[in-house]
Amino acid sequence: MAKVEKIDKWLDSAEKEITKKSSKDADKRFPGEKSKSGKGAKYRSFIPANELVHKVQMLLKEAPVSPIFFGKKKLIVKEPKRKLFKRRKYPDLTSLRVDLNKLSVQGKPDVHNRQKVRADLKAYPEVPDLYVINAIYTYQDIPRQDKNAVMSRMSQNTLNENQLVQLKKAINEIVMAFHNGGLNIFNVNWFVKIYVDYLNVFKGRLTHEHASLEGRNDKQLVELGKKIRTLQAEIISLLTIKEKLGGVSRLSRRLNGTTYLSDSLSIMEIKKAAFAIQNGDASKNLGEGRTAAKSFFVFITMLFLLARIPILKDLVEDILKEIPDEDRGILLRKRMVHTIILSTEFDMAVAGGNKDLIRKCGDNLYGYCLATINEHIKGNALKEQYEVDPYLKAIWLVKTVNGLYSKQKYKEMLDQAYKMVESLTGDDNYLRASHRETIVDIASRYLYQLDTIMDQHGWLGKQESESWQNRS
Repeated sequence: MAKVEKIDKWLDSAEKEITKKSSKDADKRFPGEKSKSGKGAKYRSFIPANELVHKVQMLLKEAPVSPIFFGKKKLIVKEPKRKLFKRRKYPDLTSLRVDLNKLSVQGKPDVHNRQKVRADLKAYPEVPDLYVINAIYTYQDIPRQDKNAVMSRMSQNTLNENQLVQLKKAINEIVMAFHNGGLNIFNVNWFVKIYVDYLNVFKGRLTHEHASLEGRNDKQLVELGKKIRTLQAEIISLLTIKEKLGGVSRLSRRLNGTTYLSDSLSIMEIKKAAFAIQNGDASKNLGEGRTAAKSFFVFITMLFLLARIPILKDLVEDILKEIPDEDRGILLRKRMVHTIILSTEFDMAVAGGNKDLIRKCGDNLYGYCLATINEHIKGNALKEQYEVDPYLKAIWLVKTVNGLYSKQKYKEMLDQAYKMVESLTGDDNYLRASHRETIVDIASRYLYQLDTIMDQHGWLGKQESESWQNRS
């Protein structure tokens, strides 16, 4: 499918083109859309309210904002009966991935390989990577608009409806692979690419349906219009995942040519890695050149990214439950993943604008950060990023929720935030020099922002308070 940026350009160009249409083209507009020509614009025609309600409700059910996106059934691959108790090994994954890499560059699929994958899925339904490869072929088959073509809004909407169906089908297949042991960098990279395209196309569909509701006075349609606006803001928030791809992208470059890139990391392997790290043997060889420390690092980096995707919340939490955490470092990394889940929920709540929900999600995130600090970090020297993360996230939250709580409670939160800043900038910070400098710089900026908030409420900030103490 076309790149994410192109989809946005298509939507923008189509909107501009429609705006420029003269009254001669009014009959081409989507039913219920306002005419743009002259004063006293009128609606050409209307879709009956009940039909429009049903259509919008069906679209809202496709919102990628929770695991409900996949329905109630658990995504499980059924393994066939094994002959002689042996698990068969699928032989052609490498060649198929090579073909997919060529396809992504040239845009010319190998028809033979595509047919082979669909046939092999029936013979090897227990191989999760086959579902991913089939999903990528489905993704490449999705119809797209020629970049030089101009489409009417109605035609664009019809195209987007078809795209949405096929994108969801591809997403379902990859997530089914994830649920059944198909987690590797290759698969995660393709999933995010398809997921981001789904968000963009869905955003365009929301824009179209919201336009069809303009001027309708039906109470139910007015409420649906509000829901669409809220959902539009949430989708924009989710699209910030494009800014969070750095960790996995760096891994892709560093591990190119190794088994880490395309061979999935099973839960059993991660358990072995966790036990080896716990026993002080982080360099233990797990086979095929993989060490315990590197395997766990690759796996947790993928989870850091996937935790930012609400539809994968159940998947990530199920995986976290399987990872033993007797080792403090592993425990704190697991809690860091869960903090990302809570942060994403908070960001979504902020985008939605419901203050009660924002406050609830803020309480969940702040309470979890405090628990991590008080139960697992406080009193220890700060040597790793995962020990610093709950401090930074809690301070960030405090400065973000200004105006959401009573003055008394918020003052308590500000006082706690000041103590956290001291922990990050004081003698307990034993991070490597470059990391320490970065953290101290962030904490100092947070300190300035906290002082500004204190001043807004008529309270003495840290710097002003110290200034008065020095005068006495």
